[in-house]
This record gives sequence, C-alpha cells and structure tokens, in this order.
Amino acid sequence: MVVDSDTIETVAVIGSGQMGRGIAAVAALSGYETTVNDIDEEQLAAAREEIEWSYEKTVESGNATQAEVDGAIDRLEFTTDLVEAVGDADFVTEAAVEQQSVKEEIFEDLDDVAPPEALLATNTSGLNITRLAEVTDRPSQVVGTHWFNPPMLMDLVEIIMTEHTPDAVGDTAEALIESFDKTPIRCKIDIPSFIVNRLMRPYGEGPAWMVYRGEYAIEEIDSAMKFKEGFPMGPFELADFTGGIQVRIEGEQDHLEDDRPMSYDTEVCPILHQLYEKDRYGRKADAGYYDYDERDEPQIPVDAGQGFDTLFVWAPIVNEAAKMVQNDVASVDDIDTGARLGGNWPVGPLEKADQVGLDGIVAKLTEVASRHEDTNKLAETLPCDLLVEKAKNGETFY
Repeated sequence: MVVDSDTIETVAVIGSGQMGRGIAAVAALSGYETTVNDIDEEQLAAAREEIEWSYEKTVESGNATQAEVDGAIDRLEFTTDLVEAVGDADFVTEAAVEQQSVKEEIFEDLDDVAPPEALLATNTSGLNITRLAEVTDRPSQVVGTHWFNPPMLMDLVEIIMTEHTPDAVGDTAEALIESFDKTPIRCKIDIPSFIVNRLMRPYGEGPAWMVYRGEYAIEEIDSAMKFKEGFPMGPFELADFTGGIQVRIEGEQDHLEDDRPMSYDTEVCPILHQLYEKDRYGRKADAGYYDYDERDEPQIPVDAGQGFDTLFVWAPIVNEAAKMVQNDVASVDDIDTGARLGGNWPVGPLEKADQVGLDGIVAKLTEVASRHEDTNKLAETLPCDLLVEKAKNGETFY
C-alpha cells in the first residue's frame, strides 16, 4: 500500500544545504515530524542554526506565532544516520547536490532503507527524474519536486511526473505541497528544465544572439525588459546574478546528450563561450556581461531600451510555452502561474500572447527565425504548429 496525502505524517529531507534546510523548515512549520539527514555534522549544525534564525524572522514579520515556531522546532530532528532518518518516513525528499550520478546513488540507498509504502521525491531544477526512478524497485513511487530558492519565501513548487508516475502519486505530491501552504504546478512529462527554467532559456538566449549579431546593445535589452516590461531583471543582469553563463556552458554537453522528450539539440550562443573562456561567469567572478569590480549591480539606464521591440524577447518565450501545451507537458494556467510565481514575471507568456495577439507573435517568430538561417537554431525558433493554428483561426489561450 502506497501512502496518500491523508496518511503522511513524517517527512525526511536528505541533504542539509540551502534547499534542504529550507524544505525542512517549511515541512516542520506545517505540522510534519521532520528529520534532516546529512553526512556532514557541521553542515547539520549550520542547518539547525539557520532554520531557527529563519523562524525568528517569520515571527518578526507576523507570518507565524512564537508558539507555532516552538512547535516546529520540537518536530525537527537532525541526524547523520540515513536509516534513522528515513526508516519511519512517509515522504522522503532528496535535496543533495545537483549532480545526476550523486542523486542516483542516494536513490539506490533510499530504496533499500525507506518503508515500502513511502514516496520518494527529488528536488532538482532539471535533472533526469526518470533515471532516478529507474534505479529503484519502486519507480511508480518516485516524483520530482522543484522548489524555488528560498523555500520559506517562494510560493511555487513544480511537481514533475515520469512515465512511471501514476496520477494518484502526482495528486498526493500536490496535496502535500498545498498543505505546506505552497502553490504546486504539474509538469506532466519529464522534460529537461521542466516548466519555469524552460521558459528562462529563451529569455536569456534570444537576447544573447541579438547582441552576438550586433543588432542591439546589452543595456538596450535589459533596460527594455526591466523598465518597459516590468521584469525583476533584464536577461543579461539575471544571467550574471544567477551564474547562468557558467551553468549553461558546463551543462551544454549534458543537455545535448539528454534523451528525454523535448530535449535541447542546439548549442548555446557563441557569446556565452566567449565570456566563459575569459572567466566572466557573472557577479561572483566580478565580471559577466557587466563588470562588477566597483559595484554590486549593473547601472542600467532607464530610458536605454525605449526603442527596443520587446516582442523579440517575448515571442520565443511564447513559442516555448506553446510547445509545452502542444505536447501536453503542462496546462496553460500552470505555465503562466509558474512564470509569475517562479520567475516573478509581470505576466505569464500565454496571457501576454493573448494581449498582443497570436498573429503578431507568429509574425515576430518568423522574423526571428529568418535571422537564424545560418545557425542550428532555425527549426527551434520557427513558430510551433499550435501557435500557427490558433493564429490562423483567431483563437486565444484563455
């Protein structure tokens, strides 16, 4: 018998890094007996200290009472013993380092020691969950959960299904996330990058190609997307903030070799390689698209992007979102909810498409694609069948 949301009482979190400790803090505050496991005792001590600090801030902000926080602390345990951590757990979530091989080893161990009825989840932003499920003898009890950082503050959690995951397990995971007072969205197929990060890719790469071809300046695009469109950061500012240059280059080969549905089959823009080779990784390296040796953030003129047509950025994002709908990866509402809550975008891409008009999106995509006739991204940038059909019939997504 597999647990369901009504019978889950105990949660185990494997890994006490930034994400693991945040997930554990949420679970305990939501009333679940929660055990945090890590092989590093110092890391566990640091996790305990940070969780208690975050709880203090929660009380100060009025989002929890002192009694609620005291109860959560009483429900938290920390251990280096994996068997002790998961032996009685109903729901186990792994939050270790973002490396496929490491996670697969952990799942093999979890399968051996977790109760037969327990559900196993992984917190990952895009790794292959199907492969994780298949190293266990319970692939139908494995599900992906992509939390956003920091878990205590971010409202969104992506639930990722594999071909082995029955709807009932996805329903249980969603109900659990809702009991954490978070908003779940469902990625119905295990595809690279899932929903939100998949939208982020064209947000960063489309502008990179425009700068590489000398069509626009970095500041023009960042200013337009930040100050005209209302994004928290422009695409280049965001890449520098997240270390996206290094992540994309170092993960490029893994993406090209990924055999999941809707896998990426094109290389990243050459400008990223150029920056990477110069060790310009972003803020942490004091240089990325911008220089940071004398400041913490780039100085982007408010009016620098007044002449930039933001549909050049929006259209490829809409196309990616439409492809997910076309392939039944996610619902229209879940895609837009993910963009708003996970990316803090001013509007979801499909809602934006309806506002602009799908015929305008298709025309802009055709223009973008024409500029990729000499690259391997031509097919990727052409408007997908669903967009073309809806535009032709005068339909909308809502």
